[in-house]
Amino acid sequence: MALESRESTHTRGSSTSRMAHGFARAALGVVALLGLTAALGAQGGDKAKVGEAVKADLTRLAELERGWFEKNRTFTIDLRALGFTPTSGANITMAYASARSWAANATHPTMQPTTCFIVVSQPGAGGTADRPFCSESSEGKQVAAAPAQQVPRQQPATAPARPATQTAQAPAPPTVAPKPVAPAPAAVRRTVRRTTPATVPAPTTVVELPARAPSSGVALASTRAAGGVADAGVTEAVTPSQFSERLNAIVSSALDVSNAKMPELARDPYESTAEYQTRVAQAYATFQRREAEFYARNTRTYVVSIPVKGVKYDADREVVDFAVDPIALPTARSFAAADGARLSVACYTRPYFWCSPDSGMSYDGTDLWRVPRATARSADVLGAPLTLLARFVVGRRDDTRSPAVSLISMELQAKGAAIARWDSTSR
Repeated sequence: MALESRESTHTRGSSTSRMAHGFARAALGVVALLGLTAALGAQGGDKAKVGEAVKADLTRLAELERGWFEKNRTFTIDLRALGFTPTSGANITMAYASARSWAANATHPTMQPTTCFIVVSQPGAGGTADRPFCSESSEGKQVAAAPAQQVPRQQPATAPARPATQTAQAPAPPTVAPKPVAPAPAAVRRTVRRTTPATVPAPTTVVELPARAPSSGVALASTRAAGGVADAGVTEAVTPSQFSERLNAIVSSALDVSNAKMPELARDPYESTAEYQTRVAQAYATFQRREAEFYARNTRTYVVSIPVKGVKYDADREVVDFAVDPIALPTARSFAAADGARLSVACYTRPYFWCSPDSGMSYDGTDLWRVPRATARSADVLGAPLTLLARFVVGRRDDTRSPAVSLISMELQAKGAAIARWDSTSR
């Protein structure tokens, strides 16, 4: 009997030990989950604080550039000359600088893949457009979207209704709902480890920028929204190479006009001070009108006929996609290797043309051209040559003093007839 009592006592002790061990594992799982949540929250808070610090650095850079402009009547890309050192730990790079505008971008390891920018197009304006802003790069978006490759590519980022519907129909919720019984503590811990990396980046996969936005910070900072101007009185039809030649000629002449110095007037010893001052004021007014008169003579509309290549047609979505060769843009190069090249024109062509000093004006019109199946079949979009007619206005705008290229409309043609149109005023 004594032996039976000891065996019974040992069995109960083993059961109690196993239960205690199970509760301990469950407690460890809860602690790990809480710790992971706190870490993610802290990381998000740190990223927000770093973002504000980086934007504060860019704001301080803008103040230094403003002071430099007041002394030199031009901006500079030499951060050392400005005496500027980032306090946020960010890597800040000047994209370009001229007598009329400048731009810079900033990256920080804590903020990856987000990049911050500042673009100043009016010297001394200090308006809302000159404030820093941060956006997630397309490279970061592709990395974040990598686990969800099952989603078809044809779902456009500019039409979020379709992806939202497909997300609601995903099979994940039905597989979880029929399991009301709580799993073992160890299983809970393993599930958290698998799902957390996939679900954390999901809200920022495609939010800040269209999927077609370039990864280059220079192209992003150098390109502004299309439109904002009307057709000029003079219209000229040109090829892409002719368009580049016209731009170079206009920019060269515009730089000569804007950089010219007012001639000094010698005072006649027989004229009074009032007469001399009146003559100087008249000469200054005439000198100031030179820029306005130059752009009045040279502002015009160019209809550029651009051959397309790599045509694809999605019959399910009725979308035509294609590619075009980049268009060369006027650039200025410094003798200093560190300065590199910078654009001599201001681009108002976003989001379908992006401008950079190295690659020129690059087209990216993914999911833009909607062509019904009957129209696509009769026009034979996959067999017949297609032409993109892009209408640009070249001249000076009210929001920039340098020569500007503004995209105002596009037309897709097949066999000489239009099959789709886009207009900046009806987006």
